[in-house]
Amino acid sequence: MGTKSARRTSVQAAEKLGARGLRTRNKLKQAAKELLNERGFRSTRIEDITQRAEVAYGLFYRYFHDSREIAHELCVEIFEKINKDSVDLHFTLDPYDWIYAIHLSAVRHFAENPGVLACMFELSKDFDEFSDIWKASAHDWNLQVAKFLHKVAKFPKEHARQMAFVLGATTEGVVYQNLIRHTQDLVKMGRSAEDVAEIISVMWYRSIFFKSPPPNKIRNAKALLTFSRV
Repeated sequence: MGTKSARRTSVQAAEKLGARGLRTRNKLKQAAKELLNERGFRSTRIEDITQRAEVAYGLFYRYFHDSREIAHELCVEIFEKINKDSVDLHFTLDPYDWIYAIHLSAVRHFAENPGVLACMFELSKDFDEFSDIWKASAHDWNLQVAKFLHKVAKFPKEHARQMAFVLGATTEGVVYQNLIRHTQDLVKMGRSAEDVAEIISVMWYRSIFFKSPPPNKIRNAKALLTFSRV
């Protein structure tokens, strides 16, 4: 995705825009999201975004400094939604249902936005702001997991934190391998968001409680068979 080398100072802050300006800004964001998911970051130009949004090319720079900024904002919004979903879940849910629900939310958001997800992995190598999104958001998400481990699974607080970050890293690896790299050894275990969430959830449950989840909780029998002991 092409970018301008010089940062423009004429960009109008979103909070200062009127209704018409916000509509135009949102049209550009929606177009960028669609194109990122269709083509990826490096194959999408600002001209492509404005054409898809049916907005004059020059107007882009009234709302965004460059293409990185619009991609960054989309990444932030996805993580905000995922973390809000995790905070809204109550620990009074059945333990497996809670684990499955937080993963289903995350995997659905990522599966619906593979190009945006890829930005966070690809651009984090070159641009700190993308690396920072992932680190900060994953940290907050893992802290919710730590609370669950402490309150529900009765882990001591420090052990709960450590376990949460290890489990979170495992989830990150599965999501990346399945949704971005499309590693066949994982894809053949399940392709839908529900399948991926369940595979991770069964693995988590066994790691936390040292047993399989109740069979009536499993939607995809293949997920339970995958992690069953011989």
